Amino acid sequence: MSTLLEHRRLFALVVVAQLTDLVTFLAAIANVGIHAEQNPVARGLFGSLGSAGPAAYKVAAIGLIVLVLWRIAVRFPGYAGRSAALAVALGALGAWSNVAFGLLR
Repeated sequence: MSTLLEHRRLFALVVVAQLTDLVTFLAAIANVGIHAEQNPVARGLFGSLGSAGPAAYKVAAIGLIVLVLWRIAVRFPGYAGRSAALAVALGALGAWSNVAFGLLR
């Protein structure tokens, strides 16, 4: 538990970046449609479950990311910051692409 408290800011930043990706994704597909999505899993989930499908998929992915980061922080503390930075960068890249290709069209 102390690892979670010690790295709570890193974990929070990762969650915020990934949730930003999710929110911009949902707005982008509402604007341009699901056909613009490149992820076949997200497209399939959207086709069968609507917006709730990709949203649940992303929330599960965020949980897995946080779990992996927690494990890295416990086993390899020196890599926790770098790993979190990668997860934040990927979330930011996803959000940027959603805005650039879905919301600014």
